[in-house]
Amino acid sequence: MTTRLQAGREYPHPVAAFARALADPDFHRARLDAGGGGEVERHEVHGSRLEVVVRQPVPTGQVPPAIGRLLTGGLVLRRTERWRLSDDRCEGTVEVSVPRAPVRAEGTMSVDGAGAGGCVLDVDVDVTVTIPFAGALIEGAVVDGVRQLTRVEHDNITRWLDGKDV
Repeated sequence: MTTRLQAGREYPHPVAAFARALADPDFHRARLDAGGGGEVERHEVHGSRLEVVVRQPVPTGQVPPAIGRLLTGGLVLRRTERWRLSDDRCEGTVEVSVPRAPVRAEGTMSVDGAGAGGCVLDVDVDVTVTIPFAGALIEGAVVDGVRQLTRVEHDNITRWLDGKDV
């Protein structure tokens, strides 16, 4: 079973500012910090291409009980983002896995201009949980948890962009 998650977040900053932020490893650390910690495993920029891998623990209260019972040591998301950066449009893919759990997500992301010099980050991800019978229920809980994390990340991204000369 697969559940689709689509989200859009607007920022009052141009795409070029968002692209510069994505290319900065400190941006990714700041994006994770308010979400309960985490670490940047890899951050590589080659011209207009970026690959970043982060590990992000999910707060205990956001872990679906059915998954929590399968894990020891908590739920940690491993997210790999691959971006093509430009001042006009950024686009990429994302893959999320949960080590030792039958949870996976993958999809696309883009940052496009939006009126008055702002931009919008769009994410379109399919979440799959391969647990017979309870998979759909767990997917719903995982999607809700991801939505909560994206709200926190949105606030962190906004603070980062607001604090930079754009």
